[in-house]
Amino acid sequence: MYKNNFLTKNNTIKQAFGKINGEFGKILCVVDSKRSLIGVLTTGDLRRGILAGFNLNDKIEKVYSNDFSFVYLHELKKKKFISSKFNTKKLTDSIYQIPIVNKKKQVISIVSLEKLIDSLGDNSKKISLKKINYPKILVVGGAGYIGANLCLKLLKKKYQVVAVDKLLYDKSVIKKYLNKYKKFKFIRGDICDLNVQIDVIKNVDAVVFLAEIVGDPACNARPEDALKTNYLSISSMATLCSHLNITKFIYTSSCSVYGVNKKNDLLNEKSDLNPLSHYARMKIMSEKTLLNFRTNNFKPTIFRLGTVFGPSLRNRFDLVVNTMAKNAYYNKEIIVNGGEQWRPNIHVDDVVDGIITAIQTSSKKIGSKIFNLSSDISNYQIKGLASETKKIFPKANVKVVKSLIDGRNYRASSELFYKATGFKAVKSVLQANKDFKKMFLKDKKFNPNNKIFNNFEIINDTKKK
Repeated sequence: MYKNNFLTKNNTIKQAFGKINGEFGKILCVVDSKRSLIGVLTTGDLRRGILAGFNLNDKIEKVYSNDFSFVYLHELKKKKFISSKFNTKKLTDSIYQIPIVNKKKQVISIVSLEKLIDSLGDNSKKISLKKINYPKILVVGGAGYIGANLCLKLLKKKYQVVAVDKLLYDKSVIKKYLNKYKKFKFIRGDICDLNVQIDVIKNVDAVVFLAEIVGDPACNARPEDALKTNYLSISSMATLCSHLNITKFIYTSSCSVYGVNKKNDLLNEKSDLNPLSHYARMKIMSEKTLLNFRTNNFKPTIFRLGTVFGPSLRNRFDLVVNTMAKNAYYNKEIIVNGGEQWRPNIHVDDVVDGIITAIQTSSKKIGSKIFNLSSDISNYQIKGLASETKKIFPKANVKVVKSLIDGRNYRASSELFYKATGFKAVKSVLQANKDFKKMFLKDKKFNPNNKIFNNFEIINDTKKK
């Protein structure tokens, strides 16, 4: 049952990565010629070895730990540890499994840390439970519109979270919502900096890459910065994660890569790409780069997101649904540019749930693949979004501006991800408008026109400076 958990000290680092195969918390037992336990290996040990300059063909004797926890079977049965080496206060963040050995120190089984402590019954009260940890997730862009909500939900699910963000927009989100969690670590830094990348990647189990300069106007305002953040940083991060054999890497691309579809077909992941902007072209470049780096131990999952909407810990009012809700409430006006164009849409909370589904799903099912992540019931024409807004803000007048028409026109299907995982987006545009109305009514001093809620205005300001 545990044959794939065993190695000798003459096995290579490459062979060890192959046995772990991206499984969260898996430990490998290093045994001698008599099958007695002499050490353990974790992904953290292997990655520290790589960062220290060892290569994949080096022997694991250079990186495995001979100072490790284990429990004797006969002491476990008596629920009293004497010779066993087990103290959760000394366990590292990457230890989730404990080897159970016989009197000859031969491994009988390997159990999760949580299961081991549960089996001790009342005796478990003598053991510190603070070090029972869940996978550590790095969220790049963790203070952003999607990232802040993702960090909070991961923490509530008991994951460890490391967030990196340069706090270009709202600087209060981390302090207000996330710093109270003990399993949360925030690093303020620019992911374009290679030193920051190396610093944040240590000891993580999965990476969610959300950092970017979002949207056509913002990218056009700062094209060089957009190139660095939206493409070059992803390329270098993929190189690093592939080098360190970090299997789970989730990247958010965009359905804007489809650009325009005159036939109004329901587009899937094999549909032709027709990018109309610098932003969309960089998304395609990043997708190709990630897939070029795929290996048996680095299997990125790429999401092409529909237009995201809905309230967030870090709100944005430069997205079409959110902008309509803001203008409908405060200006009693809903401005429609064009109106006939189709867009796929998805609630920010559904994006978060889709990402968490990807974290929890085997890379065999979704690794090295591209998926549309949108709501199949929320493919709307822009004029349809205005109608949904007016249902909740009936006093607002709809104003159609025919001279301002965004050329993008596409609908998208997320059936492929549903078939792979069973996940389906459920939150509607109508519900988001209801939530915005509650938010506006609750806080009379709220100012949605503050620049921190508009990515383009912040980017434009930093450009002037």
